[in-house]
Amino acid sequence: MPVIPKITDVFVTIDITHPQTTIGLKNSNIFVKGDKESYKEYTYLGAVEADYPADTNVYKIAEQQFAQSPAPELVAVTTFTGDSTVKAQAPAPSGVTADATSDGATIKATPVTINEPGDDVPTTGIAKAGFDYFYNNWEFAILADYNKVDALALSNLIEHGGYDAKGYHILFLQFGEDNKNDATEFAANSRTWCFYHTDTDELYAAALAAAGAQGTIGQVSWKFVSDLANVTPETLPASDILALEKLGLICYVHKGNNDNQTDDKNAAGYYIDEVHGRDQIKATVEGNLQNTLNSAGKTPFDSVGLGMIAASLDSSMSLSYNAGIIATDPDTGKPMYSTHVPSVKEVGRFAIASRVLKDTTFGYTPSSAINTVYVHGNEQQWA
Repeated sequence: MPVIPKITDVFVTIDITHPQTTIGLKNSNIFVKGDKESYKEYTYLGAVEADYPADTNVYKIAEQQFAQSPAPELVAVTTFTGDSTVKAQAPAPSGVTADATSDGATIKATPVTINEPGDDVPTTGIAKAGFDYFYNNWEFAILADYNKVDALALSNLIEHGGYDAKGYHILFLQFGEDNKNDATEFAANSRTWCFYHTDTDELYAAALAAAGAQGTIGQVSWKFVSDLANVTPETLPASDILALEKLGLICYVHKGNNDNQTDDKNAAGYYIDEVHGRDQIKATVEGNLQNTLNSAGKTPFDSVGLGMIAASLDSSMSLSYNAGIIATDPDTGKPMYSTHVPSVKEVGRFAIASRVLKDTTFGYTPSSAINTVYVHGNEQQWA
């Protein structure tokens, strides 16, 4: 998948280490095939109807999203043209070398160059539109009309896109009885969630994307986003639900006093709130650092300027911790994050002359949630 350039002075990349309000991160983007590539945002249903009649899937999805409580502030629509192509889920490594060691060999490869696209920039279909509007005002991708090739192309772009080729955004796909087996095609992608709903006229995935995103990012366990408007819980027997879960599908069921999800983890093993929080942290760090540079007039490349960068970075992580995205250490009670900004001596003269600060890092542990409870009781018989 291609590196997707962005006009910015701050590049934030997050690696996943095992074991281990920003504009747009609450909004959905409906992808639909049309005659001309475009991107447009709608803040109310009447505006959607002016472009898409009430019998179109775009209108129906927007109607479903605006019907949720709370409703999103806007719904975006991206129109793509041409046929999509599906590339490998991960780009082939380049510059691969092997150095013999006593234990075998050390394999090395050329790293991705941040913000410099390669020769695999999509030229047609849904991936081209996703590439062109990748940094617009949205987070959750929805397909107006399911097509496996389009879905895979967009899923792979979201999985490996961004200026660091590490992925950004989230894709929700809804399946029914006729295409449920397609869900296995997306099992390796950590940013795609597959949902099953028997009644294909009920837009379950679209409703969940709208309702779940409106809370404070970091404080929503998506398994318990409940009582969606215009979505009926499944009446399938438990054995059928379990079979669907084995395909990597999430269902909407009745539990206790509410209707909600059988799970919020995808086949790749990632929870929605974890990935949503990752994008929030990335956007927060990038936005705050960019604003620091913008407002300083001139950020000196000395201990004062580096201190400004360090303060901005720590502030972003602290905000993310207070929002509930970052975990609390159970032993110390302190936030589980770290930051590092190199000193002037560590930076070196060449970096100062080139005005590029590298080796600034942060790390964190995502917060967890109780999704399942096992309780063992004991009944004491009368003697």
